[in-house]
Amino acid sequence: MTRRRLAPAALAPAALATLVAVALASGCTAAPSGRLDTAPEAGLPSEQPSPPAPVSPLPTFDAATAVGAYAKGYPKALVPAPKDTQIVASSAQPADDGLTRISLNLSSTLSTDAVLQEVGAPLAAAGFAQVQPQSISGLTAQTAWTRRTARPQGDLVETLLVGVLDDKSRRLVSISGTVQAPQP
Repeated sequence: MTRRRLAPAALAPAALATLVAVALASGCTAAPSGRLDTAPEAGLPSEQPSPPAPVSPLPTFDAATAVGAYAKGYPKALVPAPKDTQIVASSAQPADDGLTRISLNLSSTLSTDAVLQEVGAPLAAAGFAQVQPQSISGLTAQTAWTRRTARPQGDLVETLLVGVLDDKSRRLVSISGTVQAPQP
């Protein structure tokens, strides 16, 4: 039996692959991160990354706040949302002397003047007087309403501030203040 010799051309690819594998493996070191690198000083981290910071919980809303509706205890008969408006948020919190702190935030397609008229009509009918506030502070329009009621223990003063911001496509309306708590 004669042994056949392989031609040098047939050995070349196998020899080349072996040489490349040996050359690559000889320069690799295991980094502390567990990754292989061709040089230990290649800028890889020398330590495991620290664990991420704990996730902070989302803020909670006061129980006196409602999104997209009237909050419990909100005096909607006294300060209703005008027609053609969408309630963004509202709140009603009991305050001292039988007052309730309220807030009503709206989005409307009504004009600024129409919003102010719609908000003011029920307030005027309930005995509130319109007063001009000191400054507008960046709002398109701003007004205030106040009502004073004499009581034996002292006058009850209710005040509401109405602000309108016109962004050309809609009016953002904020009504806030203190009013007499609705009677159950």
